[in-house]
Amino acid sequence: MKLELVKVPRRLGWPIWAMLMVCAWLALGGTAVYLSSRLGQPLQLCLFKRLTGLPCPTCGFTRGVLCVLHGQPAAAWLYNPLLFSALALFFAASLGRLLFARSVKLHLTCTESRAAWILGIALFVCNWAYVILHVG
Repeated sequence: MKLELVKVPRRLGWPIWAMLMVCAWLALGGTAVYLSSRLGQPLQLCLFKRLTGLPCPTCGFTRGVLCVLHGQPAAAWLYNPLLFSALALFFAASLGRLLFARSVKLHLTCTESRAAWILGIALFVCNWAYVILHVG
């Protein structure tokens, strides 16, 4: 495994359509949460949970974001540890890119890549089990 710090453009090369989709998703979620709080009725945003009765791997994200907005990042992390850890890593990497025009590049051998995939899948499954047991 080899880590390399590489020079990159400060601007993220995201396509406009992707940014618009994220903004639309956030607007829809925010509107749903706002209406739910105004009407005083819980709103089930997760289609997977609505259909199966089990929480999906990302369940707890909306509640976690609300915790972050209320200044409670530790409580947000408890809703979905893997998702909020990945989000924190993403924001740290984006901030490093924006401030220093640098990014970390990871070089893996074929065996290390396979091990990384196995580890990622295991973390995903463990996180989903956590969400099912504790967040529900």
